[in-house]
Amino acid sequence: MSRTTPPTRTLRPRPDLAQLKRQARELLDAFRAGDPDAATEVRAHYRQADASSFALHDAQLVMARAHGFDSWPKLRAFVDGVRVHRLVEAVRDGNLATVRSMVTARPELVHLDVAENDEHRALHHAVLSRRPEIVRFLMQHGADARKGIWPHRGASTPYRLAIERDYNDVVAIIAEEESRRSANPSPGALPTPVPTAGSPAHGAIAIGDAAWLRARHADGVLGNGDGLVSHAIAADRPDMLALLLDLGLDPDESGRVGGLEEVVPTWGEPLRACAIEGRAAMAGMLLAHGANPNTNVYAASSAMFEAYKRHGESLTALLEQHGGRLTAVAVAELGLVAQAARLLADDADGRTPDGVAGPNSSVARDLLWGAIEAPSPEIVTLALLATDWPREDPRWYGILENGLYLGPDSDRARHLDAFRLVLDRCDPNIRSSRGAVLVHDVAASRGGLTASDRVAYTTLLVDRGARLDVRDDLLESTPLGWACRWGRIEMVQLLLERGADPREADAEPWATPAAWASKMGHPEIAAVLEGHVARGRC
Repeated sequence: MSRTTPPTRTLRPRPDLAQLKRQARELLDAFRAGDPDAATEVRAHYRQADASSFALHDAQLVMARAHGFDSWPKLRAFVDGVRVHRLVEAVRDGNLATVRSMVTARPELVHLDVAENDEHRALHHAVLSRRPEIVRFLMQHGADARKGIWPHRGASTPYRLAIERDYNDVVAIIAEEESRRSANPSPGALPTPVPTAGSPAHGAIAIGDAAWLRARHADGVLGNGDGLVSHAIAADRPDMLALLLDLGLDPDESGRVGGLEEVVPTWGEPLRACAIEGRAAMAGMLLAHGANPNTNVYAASSAMFEAYKRHGESLTALLEQHGGRLTAVAVAELGLVAQAARLLADDADGRTPDGVAGPNSSVARDLLWGAIEAPSPEIVTLALLATDWPREDPRWYGILENGLYLGPDSDRARHLDAFRLVLDRCDPNIRSSRGAVLVHDVAASRGGLTASDRVAYTTLLVDRGARLDVRDDLLESTPLGWACRWGRIEMVQLLLERGADPREADAEPWATPAAWASKMGHPEIAAVLEGHVARGRC
């Protein structure tokens, strides 16, 4: 996901347009009166604002940007209820008129995920609900039919979902609109791309053109959203980094995760890059200019983790001198058993520092999350002693799912030990927010499982009572269906031997094991299914 400039104001749960108008008027009066706080806020969102000509519509623009919107009309539309969740409801209901009015008011809604933990977009719901005219409208307004949903992106693009459901009318519309888009690209149809390393500013950093950078900064062209500080580090130009920091660019490159209506902050990529590359001097420059040593780069490791893992004590000590600390997840991922034990003891005594555990999490939960992936059965054992969740608690699912990430050099025995320890505490049929059970995820093997790994994990789950007749919400298929779709013949054979139904007469015609084997081009799996039926073993 891209990063955009973070809001500097927060809307109330039920925002009031009249109050926002009053705040815009107050900002206008304060800026014209020379109030320094007002000037700082105005110039953060409107770089070349002039108090002598600053008008109410300018103040409203600043207010909109301060709340994370491109314009006052878009902020007003949000307050009036034009939001991504309501757009999805209109799509599902087949209400094209409402979809039209909402997208007209806020075109960006087409490109927004439903939530940070739900990457469905309006087009996904239009396809899944089989709303061809809404699919056409969304495609004509820039919707991306090739954008998948985590964790199985390739299998969950709108285009792929339409193909696999045999929605030929929807497939034809997507293909037609994509062809039209290629022939007649519309600059306004798609989100504006983030500046690349080929931009003039990036080039100036690479060659050390300080005069050009100073001139562009004076013109109000250089901004915090362009990744320039990170580029100076990538280019190994400490002189340019010093210049950018002296010009006032954000050493944290703070931002919000793009593609979301909700505000999800992210910061610290420059310092994390220094930790990865071992550039202690540049890290020191960032820290001296106020960089937060406890980075929070979205869906990425921390600077402290990278420093500890790659460069030992020197860079780690520098970060610690400025208040850096390892999170509970990082402690577990690094396999620091003694430190994990101290974190748990401190937590039991109420002495856990802020930031050691993630938002809405706990030390024990974060240790489990990191240790099952590391793997560290020792830390898993310690964390389980501090965990009292019931067997049916849905939180177990995410922990176990994170245990399916194996690499070519992973210690398979320790991974299975850690996984087994957690599985012994919970119901193997816990379902994810997507309706899947763990055997589904083993079949998809997004964690890099080999054929023998899939057999080992599936056997373990089935031995613990995992059901084989559960259908997920997206592909509406059983674990056997998933195994057929992804071509996991060893898993197909195992599931059939353990009682899976090869026919699945209750499935949608496109979601049976045989249908998956056929449409995905796995004749050897189709033969296994047919042979199992012929032998009368179903």
